[in-house]
Amino acid sequence: MVTEYAYPILGGVSEHVHFLSRELVALGHEVTVVTGNLPAAHGAREIDAAALRDSGYRTERVGRALPLPSNGSIARLTVGLDLRRRLRRALEGADVVHAQGLVGSRLPLLAVDISQAPVTVGTYHTYVEGGTHWAYRRLNGWFNGILDKLDRRIAVSDVCVSSLEPWFPGDYDVIPNGVDCDRFRPLGAGEPRPEGPPRILFVGRLEPRNALGDLLRAGAELAGEGRDFVIQVAGDGPTRGVNERLADRLGIADRVEWLGLIHDDLPRRYREATVMAAPCTLASFGVILIESLASGTPIVCADNVGFRQVVRDGIPGRFVPMRDPAALATGIAEVLDDAALRDDWSALGRALTVDRYDWPGVAGAVEAVYLETAREGGIDPALGEITAV
Repeated sequence: MVTEYAYPILGGVSEHVHFLSRELVALGHEVTVVTGNLPAAHGAREIDAAALRDSGYRTERVGRALPLPSNGSIARLTVGLDLRRRLRRALEGADVVHAQGLVGSRLPLLAVDISQAPVTVGTYHTYVEGGTHWAYRRLNGWFNGILDKLDRRIAVSDVCVSSLEPWFPGDYDVIPNGVDCDRFRPLGAGEPRPEGPPRILFVGRLEPRNALGDLLRAGAELAGEGRDFVIQVAGDGPTRGVNERLADRLGIADRVEWLGLIHDDLPRRYREATVMAAPCTLASFGVILIESLASGTPIVCADNVGFRQVVRDGIPGRFVPMRDPAALATGIAEVLDDAALRDDWSALGRALTVDRYDWPGVAGAVEAVYLETAREGGIDPALGEITAV
């Protein structure tokens, strides 16, 4: 499993890689996650040891992963003078090479280019607004020269396909992100909701496209109506200082709890929240939505194409226009004021999320792609005899 994004870097791709790798191990495969080195302060060595001990997959680090701005977020780029040689050595003997995070990341592209495995698969996690990106235009021939080496292409949503297919044509299997429905669960019997005002939860990296400022402005509207609440912000990033100053100017600084980067504590925060607010303006899917739904927490979210991939076909949620704090405040108020609605959404959202997005089912669909591809290539592996890297 080759990725620029792996723990301790948090985010949708990192979560996807971790849980998919864990579930493939449970299915009987040997899994190695290949990713870039991080500075010692990140604690990667301890996290890699925990992944092996608790989830059964190895982590091998090559080169050095550097952060850089991209597509309204912070991307990772692995560099190193001997990167190609070290990566080739890491992939030796693999039955499956699965590149995660195509097409903008260097390490997965390099893995596809040099893979000698019987099965080489790539997963696309990206939606690009407007369906274009300067690199796609200028480097289209180079990208496609590598991507044509893939045996199968997976995308996490239909909008990923519609965004990328004009530039990178081919047949795509749509297999969504998953969620650990044991880890993300509703409050159980004997677990009362904490005392205090209603909790409005925000989860995400603090960067422009996640639009925390819109939620803070919505909070000011709610405060102006005389409502009692607290906004809990789970995440960190380059706009934290800007948002802290905005909360102070809006007069709601005492109603905002800055939780920072949390991982082990995140499921508890979801299930204790009264409502989860997601004003994000650009998404290819909606991992935070399915985490909240699995936790039994209703959602109010911006109407972007990625979130439309989740809140559909019976899954409940309240859409509001993007970049509209007043509409966001109205949507949150409607959910806060209707306990019966919250109960209905909690039960229905949980049930449908378990049915569609629980990780064992998602991993089984990915495994089926591996096995089908192997057989198409003249290999007939018995279940459990493929090694995924």
